[in-house]
Amino acid sequence: MIEGAASGIGLGIEFLRHIERTRVLLHLIDVSGFEERDPYEDFQKINDELRKYDPDLLLRPQIVVATKMDLPDSKENLEILKQKLAADDTLPTAPIVMAISSVTHDGLTPLIEKTVEVLDQTPAFPVKGVDDLEQMLPEPESTEPTDHFDVTRDEDGTWVLSGAKLERLFLMTNFDHEESTLRFARQLRGMGVDEVLRDRGARNGDLVQIEDFTFEFVE
Repeated sequence: MIEGAASGIGLGIEFLRHIERTRVLLHLIDVSGFEERDPYEDFQKINDELRKYDPDLLLRPQIVVATKMDLPDSKENLEILKQKLAADDTLPTAPIVMAISSVTHDGLTPLIEKTVEVLDQTPAFPVKGVDDLEQMLPEPESTEPTDHFDVTRDEDGTWVLSGAKLERLFLMTNFDHEESTLRFARQLRGMGVDEVLRDRGARNGDLVQIEDFTFEFVE
């Protein structure tokens, strides 16, 4: 996850939606100093994105995994990171700090054991509904009207939908659950998507695509 994820940058909302279903968060933080970045600032940026998406995500236990411990400056940088984390009062509970090297495999077994231990001690967190998330998320930075969407047609006959609000609703929908899928269909209908498709000549059974998701048009 990168800075700006809560506004849809990178994996953005789609990734944050999956985080909502986790019980324990592991932050892989590069402490080598090789890229001249401050490990603590990297940690803060990610937590800022979690906070913007849903402040309740910060109630989950966090394990800070200091990586690249095989490099020369890592030990010194790790101690500095630990001091800054100890003075950080923005989280409900202080994060656990573990150190690993994927090159030498040092610290991997203790990390796995600690993760299992914390998972066993942490109950599942409630998952908010789509409507709750939509109210918390910032409006997309777009000059087009929020209800605007475009309909085009590929050479193979597939109808392609695009638009800021429509794509935002798509990213917040869990298509593994029938209720969420039906809610998404109702939202499209409410935006007038069905009517526009019908006016453009869409017929029962035509394929409709949003991002990488394809479904059949039903009259």
